[in-house]
Amino acid sequence: MDTKHAELEISVIKKIMEDSRSAVYYKSSQGIFWFTLTAAAVLVNYLMVVTGTGMKYSGLIWIAVTGFGTMYSIILAKKENRKNKVKTFAGKILAAIGISVGIANLLFAFASVVARAYDPFVIVSMNAMVLGLAFYVISMIQQLKSFKIISFVWWAGSVFFFFRPGIHSLLFLAAMLAVSAWVPWAEERKQAAKYGN
Repeated sequence: MDTKHAELEISVIKKIMEDSRSAVYYKSSQGIFWFTLTAAAVLVNYLMVVTGTGMKYSGLIWIAVTGFGTMYSIILAKKENRKNKVKTFAGKILAAIGISVGIANLLFAFASVVARAYDPFVIVSMNAMVLGLAFYVISMIQQLKSFKIISFVWWAGSVFFFFRPGIHSLLFLAAMLAVSAWVPWAEERKQAAKYGN
């Protein structure tokens, strides 16, 4: 009985890993979109603070980015769902991780900016901690080395900016968001070619 149960569990895990490899090729556009959009917005925000221009529009930029991002993401999801009628368990896990990270990071921003729970520059460390966690979990599911490496860079940045919060943490965040979008994408394409997807 225990042997059959163990074999069943192993087959489920194997299925999840196989599903996740194919799911990521179709779902990565959401991640790339959000990471690229957010990286651009953070960079604009950084330049606004450094140059001291347009700071009164900073909040409006984030409202616009969140609104546009959500609307476009819904459109993108509907388009992807029409293309891929089959929903895999791994695809659902990956989507849940992405949504959870997005909500957690929005709540950190809300807690800092609106509730004034902590210094706004600490948001970068909080976001980096959550993103490191997400990339590490995904690296286990996807078996992609770049995700694991990126998770450790996120965590290293998180620790560094807890001790040295400041404006330049935004530059780190913008750069890491861009790297987090496009480096795994390149590895995914390489894996897709290898597995014939």
